[in-house]
Order: sequence, then C-alpha cells, then structure tokens
Amino acid sequence: MPISEEALIEYVKPILKAEGYRKNKKRWMKVRDEFTYIFYIQGSCFDKNDYCIRPGILINALPPSLSYGHFWTEIKQTTPEQIVEDYKTFCTRWTDKALVKKLTEEFIIWDKRNPLEKRRAGAVDYINDPPPSSMFFGVDTNIMNYVIEYF
Repeated sequence: MPISEEALIEYVKPILKAEGYRKNKKRWMKVRDEFTYIFYIQGSCFDKNDYCIRPGILINALPPSLSYGHFWTEIKQTTPEQIVEDYKTFCTRWTDKALVKKLTEEFIIWDKRNPLEKRRAGAVDYINDPPPSSMFFGVDTNIMNYVIEYF
C-alpha cells in the first residue's frame, strides 16, 4: 500500500534537510553547481487523499520553465525508501551532462522521424521505434538547444 502524503513528508523532511535542501510548503530545492534539484509533492485537486511525487532538475543557466523543472518526471507511490532511491537515481541521471546530451541528440533524430503531427495522428510505432526517453516530450526546444551547445 502506498505511503500517505503526510507520512512521506515526515519521512523525506530530515533526509532532504540533511542534504542541504530548503523547504517551501511541499517543495524542496537545492542549488548545486549548474543545477537546481527539486523534490515536489503535488496534492490532487480532485481527491484530498491523492498526490503526485514530481521531481525536477533545473539548468541554472536557463530561466525556469513554466513546469516543475527543465527535466521532470513523476515517481510512483511505493515505499518511502524506494521513493527516495528513485529520486536519487533521477537526479543522478538528469545531471549527468554527457548522458543528457546523448539522449537529447538521440531524441532530436527520433523527433525528425516522428514529428508531432505524426504522433498526434497515431502513426508512430513506439514498439519498434521507441523514443530514447519520454522525458523529452515535455522539454522545450530552447532547453534542447542549450544542452546540445553547452553540455
């Protein structure tokens, strides 16, 4: 059974504080070198007992996007230990500049084969031609251009 929102907050609060995160409501942030790390617990507007775990990474050289981070995802509600582990894995992956650049380059090539119009028409074979990462479906083109140029 997934952990309640309140129990997750109590679990992660001392862990993130010890790692230098600052808390504002249900969002923890830490600036480190070129990135800002975000751990955000987003409550549901439909069900007070439901919530999402939305980690993000901001590239500090870029203005913040209108979403939770330049790279962001959602973590499944599992055990508190697994949630923290998944968050740390996400942060490690999306602050590895060489990996992010490689995935960005691969996505740009994939996107040329599978432009938005083709995706909207349901004409993409995601089984035989999967995107290098679904993360890029929410990433602005300016962010991808920055990654290609500076990473």
